[in-house]
Amino acid sequence: MKTRCLITAAALGTLLLGLLLWGCGESRAPFAGTYQSVQPFGKSYVKLVLKANGEGSWTYEGEAVKFKWRVDKGRIWIYTREGGIIIVTPTEQGKYLSADMSGEWHPSCPREKCLTFRRVEPGG
Repeated sequence: MKTRCLITAAALGTLLLGLLLWGCGESRAPFAGTYQSVQPFGKSYVKLVLKANGEGSWTYEGEAVKFKWRVDKGRIWIYTREGGIIIVTPTEQGKYLSADMSGEWHPSCPREKCLTFRRVEPGG
């Protein structure tokens, strides 16, 4: 009985440590802020807000989509509530962000399916 409790406690401790480490990741601070697409996407520009707490929003033609985000290996990973993932590559210390809108993973952003954002306001 005592051994079973110790094994359970060890498993729970390992799980908790894993969750804490996953949540830490790389600092979001360098990329927190408000961004706007450099070119219109269709008829309008896209506004992207990245908050330092890992929350964010994507606004297009008055419709906003909320998401969570994190930084891993120098890239920004955006996770939508519906399960979508968008990988964003920052350049110039986060002044510009390139979002791959192809729906497939590419080592770089395909020019015709790439949405580039410019930071218009730091912080978040």
